[in-house]
Amino acid sequence: MRRTLLPLAALALVLVAGGCKVEINGGATPGPGGTTVPSDSPVADPPFGDGSSANDNVSPPAAPPAKVPALTCDQVAESELGSTKVRYNNYPDPIPLTEGRWAGEDGVVVALQPPCATGDLTGDGAADALRAIMLDGGGTGKFWGIVLWRNVKGAPAYVGTVDLGDRTPIEKITISAGQAQVVYLTRPDDASMVELVIERTATYRLIGDKLEEIGYVDKPHS
Repeated sequence: MRRTLLPLAALALVLVAGGCKVEINGGATPGPGGTTVPSDSPVADPPFGDGSSANDNVSPPAAPPAKVPALTCDQVAESELGSTKVRYNNYPDPIPLTEGRWAGEDGVVVALQPPCATGDLTGDGAADALRAIMLDGGGTGKFWGIVLWRNVKGAPAYVGTVDLGDRTPIEKITISAGQAQVVYLTRPDDASMVELVIERTATYRLIGDKLEEIGYVDKPHS
């Protein structure tokens, strides 16, 4: 074996001295870790373009997710009060609204009122709806409240109702920064029902699955 290697080494020296090119390992170049890479291996082109053209060699950017349409105040007027999980006024089944109204066989009339606002209260980026409601049981009582519908793929889904009391008309509803502000008229506990002498601005936030009051500010009303 040694006799064979020595003549080959001598021949290589002669060829180099004569200006001849000697290729080792078939023209391969050493790669990482001592491996060899053939000299004719294809080299990837650098990325170019933004994917908008057929000539670009990069993938086009992913399309943004579709935006969920906001609920509207007119839309909830044709929705339901109550759900399979949360009852409205202890009715066993959801009650359907038609043009914002419903009348029961027991004489109760439920009617949505004009104050309404839309905005994100659930934290999912989709605009929900909060609207005033009044329940008339047939007597002197007129019970006001607010109803929240969650936005589920552009359709209203009942979340719950907050009762504000007897003859406490709602003046305005706004939604901002994940909170709702409800302006309504009320009275001291020892006043008669007709004495609407307080304008209350109450702030609500969805905590868990319930709309909770987190504070209010009163000022005189005349």
